[in-house]
Amino acid sequence: MVEQTDEHRMSEVRYSSVSRATRWRSWMMRRRRLGPLAILCGATSLFLACQTRVPPPSEIQSIQTAHDAYRAYERGDCDTALALSDPRSLDLWPFNEVRHSMLLLHGFCLELEGRKEDAKDIYRRILVEIPDSWAASDARERLHALKQEEADPDRARRAEAARKRRESGAMEGPGRTPIERVPAEYPPLARATGLEGYVVVEFGISRSGDTVDPIIVESSPPFIFDGASLRAVRRWLYTRGPAEDADRRQWIRIVFKNKGYPDSPARESSPPEAPADS
Repeated sequence: MVEQTDEHRMSEVRYSSVSRATRWRSWMMRRRRLGPLAILCGATSLFLACQTRVPPPSEIQSIQTAHDAYRAYERGDCDTALALSDPRSLDLWPFNEVRHSMLLLHGFCLELEGRKEDAKDIYRRILVEIPDSWAASDARERLHALKQEEADPDRARRAEAARKRRESGAMEGPGRTPIERVPAEYPPLARATGLEGYVVVEFGISRSGDTVDPIIVESSPPFIFDGASLRAVRRWLYTRGPAEDADRRQWIRIVFKNKGYPDSPARESSPPEAPADS
């Protein structure tokens, strides 16, 4: 796996705003005073604003429930995940990213159980309630994927064929040099709960160097990191080349490792792994 160097990580920290550095120092001071509670605040700071206040018991309970739901989902226990993310219970939660990421998880489980219409209703609800959230971005990806499946019945077959090609080693690595491959962003609730995983994306490259028709070949856990990976791959840029390269499908594995959990409030995904022969 290609790793970022410590120097690169530090340059990212320096590039961020002074206010973030100030919040970090404040977070470290509170961590010494509050112990486990401060660790929880650090892990959930993105959407609970722990930098400026101690969360009330209801928010602490919500992140614990989210942790349990994500762990159940990771084990493939959608019965438990569905119960913990019941929309009727979530209606009582604070109106924030945690609540809607849990609602998103509920939709994922419904989809895995074959209840696609119910899942669509959940995704649409997220878009209406909190359209600019991370959960809405992933809900939009799932609605788009389901629409593509309906419009193109062969898409599922092509995805399965891509999985078989990868398993057999028949797929070639990218023939052109990447110019820009931005890392995928780590889903905030997955990061807060310490969930890790990976996604394999297959894509072509146009003559101008843009990626073409990226599709998910494999992901673990399902759906959690799919949207982040697709949004990243769509932004990648390669050197120019022949138009027929778009017909040569290639793949890459993107790994999400939450190395700092639970002591780091802001970690991103690892950079994409190159194919095995590079």
